[in-house]
Amino acid sequence: MKSTEINAIYAAKISEFLNAGYQINTNTMNGSQGEIAKIDFRKGNEVIRVMLHQETIWGENFRTAEAIVLTVGRCEDERVINARGFGRDAIIWNERLDVIEKRIFFKIGSRRDADWYLEGEEGEAAMEKYYSRLRAKYDLERVEEARIRTKDITSDEVRKILLPAVRRHMGKPNMKMNRIAKVTRSWNDNRFEYTVITVGKNRVVLH
Repeated sequence: MKSTEINAIYAAKISEFLNAGYQINTNTMNGSQGEIAKIDFRKGNEVIRVMLHQETIWGENFRTAEAIVLTVGRCEDERVINARGFGRDAIIWNERLDVIEKRIFFKIGSRRDADWYLEGEEGEAAMEKYYSRLRAKYDLERVEEARIRTKDITSDEVRKILLPAVRRHMGKPNMKMNRIAKVTRSWNDNRFEYTVITVGKNRVVLH
């Protein structure tokens, strides 16, 4: 679905409360807490907020997903219920609402201007599939594009050249080298070379 369809769902929910005899309660609608839209209703001592807002959803099988959320919540704050003006006492804090209905519309697509959404479990499944493909692609590229080659170049001649510099670097004048290796790492069009010297259980990398 597109955002226009979410708007239609929101409008239908507003109509539902109006048809049930609720009146729009402008006293509590002052200010903003970052909602896309909100309308408050009142019927007797019951105060209801119907809002659309953006939310970042954390999933078990996906990292994060952007979503538009339709929340219907009941205000149970006596101070707000008894307020009869537009002052501070009439402010409804969204995080304190008793949520009675919540519909999550997951944004599908990596583009910021994407306008396609899937609701609930269908949206979660789409996000899990998206991240699964992303992980598989990333791992495959690492295997295909990252190549590491190691060549043992340990010899008395190389030891003689490198040993003085490494001893100074380590601050150990009597240190001995176990193994010297030349490492070539390729990543896409980039190529890096460095020398790894093994000293006991430690390794010294020289670029």
